[in-house]
Amino acid sequence: MAKVTAHDVLTYSLKREQAQFFEEAARLAKQAAYIAANPPSDGRKASGDITRLIQEATFLLKRAVTIEAGLEAVGLMNTEASSTEP
Repeated sequence: MAKVTAHDVLTYSLKREQAQFFEEAARLAKQAAYIAANPPSDGRKASGDITRLIQEATFLLKRAVTIEAGLEAVGLMNTEASSTEP
């Protein structure tokens, strides 16, 4: 049976997180393009659309920071593993 390490789990998790991040970023870009191409009509305010975009972009930025921290952790694990191997 193969031994699963924290490095393996974190690497797998980061790959999934990155894929999901890119999907959400693409969706947000499409949503922004749609809003830009379709000015507000009666009953719809641009400020509400922009507020939602800002909220979603803020969430994506927080996820990006989390992903970056995970990548840094994987890099440190790689450095530690290579320095402790005989």
